[in-house]
Amino acid sequence: MNKTLTTIALLLWACLSWPVWAQQGWSVQHFALQLEPRFESRTMVGTLDMAFSVQDTKLHHVDLDAGELVVGAVTLGAQALVFEKSGTRLHITLPDGMVAGRRQHLRISYQGRASSGLRFDADSQQVATAFSTSHWMPCLDDPSVRARFTLTLALRPQLVSVGNGNPRPPVQRPGRLTEHVWRLDTPMPSYVYGFAAGPFEQVRQTAGKTTLEYFGPQPFTPQSLNQVFADSADMLAFYEKRSGIPYPLPAYRQVLLAGPAAQEMAGYSVMGVRYGQRVLANPQAIWLGAHEMAHQWWGNGLTNRSWRHFWLNEGIATFMTAAYLEHRFGVEAYADQIEAARTKYLALKKAGLDRSLVFPDWDKPTADDRSLVYDKGALVLHELRNVLGDDTFWKGLKHYTRKHWGQSVETADFRQAMEESTGRDLSQFFAQWVEIASTRN
Repeated sequence: MNKTLTTIALLLWACLSWPVWAQQGWSVQHFALQLEPRFESRTMVGTLDMAFSVQDTKLHHVDLDAGELVVGAVTLGAQALVFEKSGTRLHITLPDGMVAGRRQHLRISYQGRASSGLRFDADSQQVATAFSTSHWMPCLDDPSVRARFTLTLALRPQLVSVGNGNPRPPVQRPGRLTEHVWRLDTPMPSYVYGFAAGPFEQVRQTAGKTTLEYFGPQPFTPQSLNQVFADSADMLAFYEKRSGIPYPLPAYRQVLLAGPAAQEMAGYSVMGVRYGQRVLANPQAIWLGAHEMAHQWWGNGLTNRSWRHFWLNEGIATFMTAAYLEHRFGVEAYADQIEAARTKYLALKKAGLDRSLVFPDWDKPTADDRSLVYDKGALVLHELRNVLGDDTFWKGLKHYTRKHWGQSVETADFRQAMEESTGRDLSQFFAQWVEIASTRN
């Protein structure tokens, strides 16, 4: 099959393969949020419309994650519903007579304050979201649940916004605010929903069929933003080749934010302005940009089914970052990344902190747990590459990515896909490196 037909087939397969995501007898199809961030009070006012359906007609309630949000009202159509906020959970009582399979529309009105999930920067007039989404909208924090997302932001004039999916042209509303609408039609986990807004400089270029856009506050200029993200088109091509999957959205956006930032979202990523400054000083200091872009495939396209398997997101993305640096700067750059990961891992092992990469839970991960997920996780991919050889390893990773594209995965899925592709029994390797604490020196 030629390249054009292969691309079309993969895109059609991806569209058809997005499942309906059920959550304890009900499933959500779409979140539509209207949100107004208020700079003066560092607060927000939101209205969420959630399209959902029940599969279990005996279901009497739905539960959502809602952080510290203050919920004022919940309605189903014109009917007010009883609800209770307990800790970070929103418990909503459903009426009798719910029809299985019929789409319903739940509306939640709420307010909230600045938090670790919604950050205001008064000096730069910047507002941006960060993990987790339930700090700024009711949702399901479960990474196995995917839904479409529409965001309508009410912002001060002159602010530029970045969100998930495709934007509509901003519209001036009566009064002082401008309406920005972003629509994500590809179902994604809620933890990769987000937005950023500020007085950003902006520059755009194309890479094949993908639009690349770069944003940053002053003193960044279009010229310096192009310098910071000079390798983005090459990164995109590299990850497409290694995954066997074309980048799935029309545009990829990279945003420099005032203050600390380092996170992937659906269709964009955020980094702190210090990242931009480092790259301007040293064009090889692109680890973070490469890492966050890798998540558009390993993390967003394939997502750990639960946080217990978080290494499938972060370990693979960390390894793929090293692989990109090898492609871009040579084998020594790759060797440096692997050696750094090995050094961190062996220090944890020596301290008796090595453990399975499949965690019993991820409720209160320590810094050491996170290091294992990133560093030991990347080292697992490197060791597997050594065991299988380059050609076989990359064939296996491509098979894994294609087979589970648009799905949630567990460690067993990764192992099975690699065994299917390579014809190798990898039980001993996974027992030694992944499923139990390694005894390797």
